Amino acid sequence: MVSAVQQLALQGGRQIVFRASLTGGKHTRSITGRMTFDMALRRLLKGSGLVSRETAGGVTIIEKALGPLNAETVPKAPPDPMSLLPLVVTAERRQEKVGLMSDIRVRPQEVSMAALVNASPSFFSQPAGSGQQALLVRGVGMAGEATTPVYFAGVPISGPSGTGSDAARTASDLALVDIRRVQISRIARNSEHGAGSLAGEIEIEPEEPVLGEWHGRSKVALGVQQGGDADVAASSTINVPVGSAAAFRATAYVSRDGGYIDNVRTGMRNVNDDDMAGFRLTARAVPVSNLDMSLMFAWQHRRVSDVSSWLQALGPYRTDRYFAAPTEHDFLLGRLKIDYDQGALKLTSISAAYRWRLDRRYDRTNATLLQGSDSEGCQRYYDLATPSCDAGQSQQYADHVASLAPSLLHIPILSTRVWQELRLGNEEADGIAWVAGLLVDHRSEKLRSQLSSFPLEEDAVPIIFGERRLAISKDQAGLFGNIAYRDEEGLLLSVGVRYDRYRVSSQNDVVVPNILSGSIASWPLTVKKSQGLGGRFHIDVPIVLGVTWHTQLVRSFRPGGVNTASVLLPDRLTYGSDSLWGAELGLNLRWGTVAEMTVTAYMNDWRNMQYRALSENRSHAYLVNIGNATIRGAEIELIVRPETSLTAKLEASLIHAQLSRVSDARLLVGSADIGDDIPFVPRHRLQFNLARDWRIGNGRGFRIEGDWQYQSGSWSTFSANDPDFTATSGFVLFGASFSYRWDRNDVALQARNIFDRVANLRTVTNGYGVGQTFSYGPRTILLSWNRRW
Repeated sequence: MVSAVQQLALQGGRQIVFRASLTGGKHTRSITGRMTFDMALRRLLKGSGLVSRETAGGVTIIEKALGPLNAETVPKAPPDPMSLLPLVVTAERRQEKVGLMSDIRVRPQEVSMAALVNASPSFFSQPAGSGQQALLVRGVGMAGEATTPVYFAGVPISGPSGTGSDAARTASDLALVDIRRVQISRIARNSEHGAGSLAGEIEIEPEEPVLGEWHGRSKVALGVQQGGDADVAASSTINVPVGSAAAFRATAYVSRDGGYIDNVRTGMRNVNDDDMAGFRLTARAVPVSNLDMSLMFAWQHRRVSDVSSWLQALGPYRTDRYFAAPTEHDFLLGRLKIDYDQGALKLTSISAAYRWRLDRRYDRTNATLLQGSDSEGCQRYYDLATPSCDAGQSQQYADHVASLAPSLLHIPILSTRVWQELRLGNEEADGIAWVAGLLVDHRSEKLRSQLSSFPLEEDAVPIIFGERRLAISKDQAGLFGNIAYRDEEGLLLSVGVRYDRYRVSSQNDVVVPNILSGSIASWPLTVKKSQGLGGRFHIDVPIVLGVTWHTQLVRSFRPGGVNTASVLLPDRLTYGSDSLWGAELGLNLRWGTVAEMTVTAYMNDWRNMQYRALSENRSHAYLVNIGNATIRGAEIELIVRPETSLTAKLEASLIHAQLSRVSDARLLVGSADIGDDIPFVPRHRLQFNLARDWRIGNGRGFRIEGDWQYQSGSWSTFSANDPDFTATSGFVLFGASFSYRWDRNDVALQARNIFDRVANLRTVTNGYGVGQTFSYGPRTILLSWNRRW
């Protein structure tokens, strides 16, 4: 058993501590197949009289199983595991994969969501505005309702639709501080839990309070970046037991990501500082051994001083916006989770509510000035029955528009959600496991969209030339279920189904008519109803020892909705649902503990695809169903450990995404034809990581790590003939880190973008400007110190 546990720890990148006497003379069966680390460890320990538990520091401890517990017999915290000699200590805890074949589980070291996502094959994080990120999985994403939901503590966190019906552009930005696990899935797991998704999903699991144990940790970090402001961060966590059956856990954090964009018009430097502060409090109680209750409150405030885009015409990290337009996020979440485990059955309830206030500001000067040459705007300004103005009227209208510049678009949004999910099932390492559940979800948005002149002088009074108020409501009810069979040889058969009903409504009230853009008419409550059926079939078949064949088929669904733009053709007030039919084939090969490789090929048929269109005067964005797309791709993941202290990882992905059918909406997105590539989807990505550990003794050691990544370019429109077409080039980035640990401390020195390459992630041209570019940040050196106590 000792050897088996050590091999599992090495493959899973976990640290396991146990007394050698506990496992001496015990034998266990071999395990093969695709499973989580926890499931594999339970299988190894089955029938041995031993159980495992995990400490707050992420160390897994193996100990003797105790008898049934009640409120009076819940044991006190065991002694410090490092005092239980003689011990067997396995691999050090690292940020490494535990499962492959679409599901990746990592233990983040307080990195950003973008950095975490971009380290996964075929997963991309695309910046989309001030503090906004859009998630793409295997070419699916960027427009409409989120295609890849982010779950925090079991609760889906979805951005608001705003004025462009475009929630996909605002993913959760909750800080990854004191996080137990993040699971990234590149296939929708809709039959197992949650709100459902069109593509993959991300589950973020914060650390829960640990019973009977005082402990905590603190971290501080300071970074400097080439040509920009400093980065600073600090966080602290404390775990406080209350008796033997309850505990509290509190985490607080603050950070600043220094800006690096310079404004050549105003002379301001580093205008895009990003400040964040948050607090999380979790209370946990286990009154009896089979009842586990957890109540969590989380608050976070974020302020992004200005958008992080720059203009290609001015050069890297330079812009000429007329003023800084900050965006603020204020997020408050409450969640109650109850687990009731009766052995054969486990009931899980997740009840949650959150409030997300966003205060968005945009420099809309360029879009406003463009309307000075709009003949229809001139016609509305003079209330003419004829289709066009004369030369004098056109000049006077252009002068009027210029007098409103610079102009500010201000959109305060209040987004709320009430969530209830129930799951009943069992989870067995061998045999049949199943889950069935239901959910009820209500979301609402109230927002105000106001256009005004921006006073450059303190005593100037802004002129409001457009204002409207919107109310948006989204309701969902769903049922899901999944059943799986797994045997001791690693065979896995799983099938699941899901059904959802949706109701989306929107109402628009114009307070101040916008003669320039044509936003002059209100509309009553408009409702769109949808329903969808999805499913998933999954099979892992062991072929020979160390070789497993993997097949997965999936159908997922995304509801239609109501457009919130105020200038629409009569038949574009609503848009239809879209769906994804996917097939995945894979082969997993293991060579003992030395190497593991997974090769995956997939094809997705994206039907009735939702995409973003612009009104003719480029003032409003809305959604249309553009047609179908066929997405083919392949992924390779290779991990090699020639010795326990040396790990090499190689990941590569290839995506080919093209339109296979176009609808009558093709001209509304500029231009789109069969065979055109989907915008913003890089075709190639290649990443290599090499890490080496040295143990000095007495709990001391250090680690050196280097990484290299390549990503190909992408383009902003379906057709190169589109006047808004822009493209990014491929880039190569290098990074390295050095860490030293002793006792309960570790110090790390990290370098990102060592050669200070300009790595462009996304470039767009629209009414706000030509060649707006979002890129990876400049070279950054970060020093951090972490203390556990």
